[in-house]
Amino acid sequence: MKHSVVTGLLMFSASLLYADSNYEVDGYIRGTYEHHDVKEDRVYMDDAIGGKIHFEIAPTDGVSLGASLYGSQALFHDDNQALVPLRGENHKSYAIVGEAYLKGKFGKTVLNLGRQEIDTPFAQIDDIGIIPNSFEALTVVNHDISDTTLFLGHIQKMAGVDAEVVDRFTKINGSKGMQVIGATYDGVENLSLSSWYCRLKGAEVDNISYFEGNYESKFKNYGYSLGLQYANQGHNIGKSTKILGANLALTINSMGLTLSTAYNEVEDGSAFSGFGGGPFFSNSEYLIIDNAGDNGKAKWIGGEFDASMVGLNGLNIGLGKITLEKSSGKEATESDIVASYEIDKDMEIYLIYSDLKGANVDEDDAKHLRVYANYNF
Repeated sequence: MKHSVVTGLLMFSASLLYADSNYEVDGYIRGTYEHHDVKEDRVYMDDAIGGKIHFEIAPTDGVSLGASLYGSQALFHDDNQALVPLRGENHKSYAIVGEAYLKGKFGKTVLNLGRQEIDTPFAQIDDIGIIPNSFEALTVVNHDISDTTLFLGHIQKMAGVDAEVVDRFTKINGSKGMQVIGATYDGVENLSLSSWYCRLKGAEVDNISYFEGNYESKFKNYGYSLGLQYANQGHNIGKSTKILGANLALTINSMGLTLSTAYNEVEDGSAFSGFGGGPFFSNSEYLIIDNAGDNGKAKWIGGEFDASMVGLNGLNIGLGKITLEKSSGKEATESDIVASYEIDKDMEIYLIYSDLKGANVDEDDAKHLRVYANYNF
């Protein structure tokens, strides 16, 4: 899609706004501070304030227009060497029209054309910085089949926190893009099943088949969940890489405590998480199964505590540790402390501290601190 399409959508949207059309506005304001102490290097500090403003015009005959402006502005530091980038190219603050779309709802089908946020296993918003990923795409979502969601998409460009160029939309897989088809079924009590296929013609990984099942239930004062996943990633040289995964969680409701563990292993190659954080169960804040390389393994264990059980309403604290094992037997680890405090329904503060020992997988040995304050409107 050409820039003229995006520009035209925005101009048309603006003209409708000034014509007193009905529309909705929402978004967020976010401040972020990052502190990264890299062993045998130096301390990097970065901070920014920014956010998102989104509007969508009320539909006419099922058709509506929407757009979102995102921005990130440096405050006191601008190292921009963090693992989570807050700035664009050349360490500069930036603004970007991350969404500009034409949406049509016809019966139980929604068609969306233009720049948009997408959340699929291998193309995700991954909202871990100031500005998330967004994509230029054509997507179709359908609910005609009972308890089933069907997704069809052609994704051709990307910008945002995980993109090669964060502050400008650039092509995914050249001019060929990525085609996605998926189905999610929730017709069995407590069980969710999904199946996805991605096509990246001519790319190193040129097709991905992905299956996931999750079961959640409760027993007396306990809740529990089990997840299984499988990915088959085909390569244009003829080989096929398989990624297996499982997770298990137990919640003790009377204590506000959830204990979890997850595992992934790779066969015949290395994992590819796509365009975003990736779907694999064992992923942590920084290290993911991709980092383990050929025939790698990942084990994750963690827990979360709801502090409202001791009178601290709105506070949640989580601990987690991932261990990556390469085929050579060398290991890398990351230990995380994650805390969130919900001041009210619109305001929340996050803190993430990570102790990363990643030298064996070509990542830093470092300690990372990120703090976010988020206001939704």
